[in-house]
Amino acid sequence: MDKIKIHFEEEAREFDQIIFKLIPYYHEMIGALIAAIPFEASAKFKVIDLGCDTGSIAKRVKETYPNAQVTCVNLAENMIEMAKMKIS
Repeated sequence: MDKIKIHFEEEAREFDQIIFKLIPYYHEMIGALIAAIPFEASAKFKVIDLGCDTGSIAKRVKETYPNAQVTCVNLAENMIEMAKMKIS
């Protein structure tokens, strides 16, 4: 686990660029995930984003469901910091 944490701590700043290259249609994948959430846009509900990386999914949840409470969890603290910046 320590090696994995170190790897993602080091990659946090470049993660988005890397993931967009590694996973074709990443934005569309997130869109499909958001579309599958079975709530109205004004609904209040809780989401736990496990392995949130830099917060791309959490950001889209908050954009689509502004009343949702999103909790981001990641092994790498740098990923959490990037998610905080992205979502704020």
